[in-house]
Amino acid sequence: MRSFKRFLGATSLVAVVVLVGAACGGGGSASGGFKGSSLTGAGATFPDPIYEKWFRDFRSVESGAKINYQAIGSGGGVQQYTAGTVDFGASDAPLKDEEIQAIKAKGKDVVEVPTVLGGVVIAYHVSGLDTGLKLDGATAAGIFLGTIKTWNDPAVAALNAGLTLPASPIQVVHRADESGTTKVFTSWLSAESPAWKSQVGADKAVQWPVGTGGDGNDGVAAGISQTEGAVGYLSFDFAVNSGLGVASIKRDSDGQFVAPSVDSISAAGGILEFPITSDTNILNSTAPGAYPISTTTYLLINPSPADKNKGQTLVDLLYWALTKGQDGVTTLNYSPLPNAIQQQALGLLDSVKFNGQTIEPSPAVKG
Repeated sequence: MRSFKRFLGATSLVAVVVLVGAACGGGGSASGGFKGSSLTGAGATFPDPIYEKWFRDFRSVESGAKINYQAIGSGGGVQQYTAGTVDFGASDAPLKDEEIQAIKAKGKDVVEVPTVLGGVVIAYHVSGLDTGLKLDGATAAGIFLGTIKTWNDPAVAALNAGLTLPASPIQVVHRADESGTTKVFTSWLSAESPAWKSQVGADKAVQWPVGTGGDGNDGVAAGISQTEGAVGYLSFDFAVNSGLGVASIKRDSDGQFVAPSVDSISAAGGILEFPITSDTNILNSTAPGAYPISTTTYLLINPSPADKNKGQTLVDLLYWALTKGQDGVTTLNYSPLPNAIQQQALGLLDSVKFNGQTIEPSPAVKG
């Protein structure tokens, strides 16, 4: 079986050490205040483009905050956070109960901080079908189960009156690594299709009935781009930058077909509920115009950091990302957190303490 490897693009740089900032030479705090410490992190590829921008831009606030983030997938991020080999992890899916227990067994704890909203889209590469494809949950599940085998299958045609659908075979491309994007997508398929729920289920890695695997969102994008008749799932930002066709998805609540966009993903975000649990999601939001396969992504942080300066840097980074950093997310096809969600996420930072004292954000990030 072929496996599509990751490629580097302008907005999908992977496993990059973000060392070049806007203020490489100057002090991040002009008043001579806290300048930050180096941090290492690993995890989700879904938010990698916005994280890279944030980590680079934050150097203008704290010049010493050199952040090495490895976009290796949510599963890898959880594993490295649990092992204690990184200062923070990143996951597109909330932690499962057993993952939290594994972290606690290592003598640590974890706080899951939502950072930004995105969508998981069904992307395709079919000659003559650049735009306009519509899918519902049952039909999508049939495609990824392998029971719908051609693009002109009656189930697809019934949703796409007026489109000329070729008789060519459907080539499924899916993630090969453990991925929060996979958890989000398979959770949606499980909610839409009893057959999918019973035969495959929802997790960061599943036994795919059909298809070819690719590493990371960028690996799946490469696989779809290189294969005629291909279909796969990607985070919205990767799909936009790859130039692939993207399907509109039928909403269960009103039967409307909604295309993924910054606005339709943002509309879904208002239903996020705290505290974050293993079942937390914003799938199938009933909010008007909400895109059905929307999600948030999380940074995993230690509420009791062993190093005070690293703890301060992480609190400052997250405070800045949840406030000023939200302003630039739409330029990379993410959606900002709604204000109510942003305030609750900021409240989670109060749990980060050193020697029992809450680490307050530095004046430079609040100014």
